Amino acid sequence: MKIRPVTIFNFTDVYKRQDFYRKVPYDWVDCTDLTGVHGFCDSASLTEIERRAKKAGGSFRFLDCGNFHYVSYVLQKDYKEPYDLVVFDHHADLMASSFEGILSCGNWIRQILEEQGFLKRVILIGVSDELACAVREDFKDRVKIYTESELSGKDWVSDFAGQLKEPVYLSVDKDVFSSSELLTDWDQGSMTLAQLSRAWDIICRKNPVLAVDICGEYNSISGGNRRIEESDKRNSLANEKILNMFLEKRIYA
Repeated sequence: MKIRPVTIFNFTDVYKRQDFYRKVPYDWVDCTDLTGVHGFCDSASLTEIERRAKKAGGSFRFLDCGNFHYVSYVLQKDYKEPYDLVVFDHHADLMASSFEGILSCGNWIRQILEEQGFLKRVILIGVSDELACAVREDFKDRVKIYTESELSGKDWVSDFAGQLKEPVYLSVDKDVFSSSELLTDWDQGSMTLAQLSRAWDIICRKNPVLAVDICGEYNSISGGNRRIEESDKRNSLANEKILNMFLEKRIYA
């Protein structure tokens, strides 16, 4: 069987400055012409992102910086079989919408919980302790959070393994990682790539994996060119490690 390619969603051209994906088959979904997409996404652009995404079938999706984490919603909304969503993120992304009906990087998990009936559970890993209280009361039986402080112990690993019941969609926002690993545009947690690797091993042993998406590139102009150059090198290296980690246990079409 033929392995499915990587899919690169290009919103800011950040991936043109990285090379981690160039040795594997990949699809390039260009979205640089779209407006109303940074952090929030209007309905017209959301429809267009969905249309373009359908042309690429990659199981490993790179979504650009954290402002575009909501693309994960687009990639899951049409699933017709039960599944669990595992999210590594320093933020809960469960906020109420600031504007009625507008999808954002801060509310996409909340929206998919409300709309996707086949989504059984959301498991959030690495969320800032201060933000872990963001779970709405009526979601509490469907959302499990492992806070940043909990990851310093070992108990969460065995508990996490017991939480997995359905095929898994995995979503990774790299702001969950320590700045010693890589750089993002958002405040960062303290997780390591080694911890992600351990969790990935558990997921692959326990359940089929539907697909994986990764976001959290650094593309802030406020840091200047030198900061961007440094972050591009570090993030490309981290992305290569993450991609190789995932490809070792390959997802086939």
